[in-house]
Amino acid sequence: MNKKNLTLIIVLAFLALAAYLYVGPYKNWQGKRQTADARNWLAAINMSLVDKIAATDKDGKTHTLTKINNEWKTEPNNWPTEKIITDSLDEKLTNLTKDELEIASFNKDNKEKFDLTNNGLRVKLFQGDKEVGSFIIGKIGSDYASTYIGRSDDDRSYRAHDTYVRAFDVESWRDNTILNLETSAISAIEWQNAAGKLEITNQPDKRGETYWHASSTTVKLNKEKVEAFLNSVVKLEASDVPEQTIVGTELDKPTAQLSLMGQGIKETLILGGKKDSEYYLQKQSTGQIFLITEQNKKELEKQIKDFQ
Repeated sequence: MNKKNLTLIIVLAFLALAAYLYVGPYKNWQGKRQTADARNWLAAINMSLVDKIAATDKDGKTHTLTKINNEWKTEPNNWPTEKIITDSLDEKLTNLTKDELEIASFNKDNKEKFDLTNNGLRVKLFQGDKEVGSFIIGKIGSDYASTYIGRSDDDRSYRAHDTYVRAFDVESWRDNTILNLETSAISAIEWQNAAGKLEITNQPDKRGETYWHASSTTVKLNKEKVEAFLNSVVKLEASDVPEQTIVGTELDKPTAQLSLMGQGIKETLILGGKKDSEYYLQKQSTGQIFLITEQNKKELEKQIKDFQ
């Protein structure tokens, strides 16, 4: 064998060994390293014991959920939450603690691209006063089924196998329900305003006949119009929830009141002043203060002629 052939054989053997080491031991080592690096730092958290969640947005505003008597409450004043959303949040966070996270990047510079710096949603989990975990929610992955997550003291970016857009839509945490009644359960409606008081009822008249009429008369009203009005208010929702203070709302000097009554039901809505393009409204039974749209306000204000 001449020297040239021997050199070629040595080079080929070296390349074969290098290829073996790359696809074998090196790849195994790299895989183990990534698995170890990606080990879920949230795995030790028991979500059933977490009783406070704080999410800080890119503008520095912190939105908080607090568990009271096994129910999530939010601002202001421990306001009720949308259960379907907080149940989803609970489920997604529980799954996140069990997720096998993937490393998306080791490069610190990529964190900004994945919204894992100031543009991310910074989440902290608490048990009592103790912080038990934190992470940053970034962009949704290109597969639309995963999300980039990270932490402030870690150069790496990770991929979680879920999305959190709806669960962490912090503006949707609050339950904006004002009324949740059934049209068929309402048997009397009363309006009070500067012009006086109007009450209509479908209680039986002296002859035992049941139909909608003004309490002071036996003149029949249009049933479809009355029910259309009720359908517009029995599931009334707020456009927003303001600070829970009477100051500046004119609710202490209301412009109008609406009462809905039935068997075991009496709900009174008090209409206050205007805030920008919305109006203050207070639910008397709970004392809660809401904001409603101008269209909602118009739907609440009726006269007898509207039902004839």
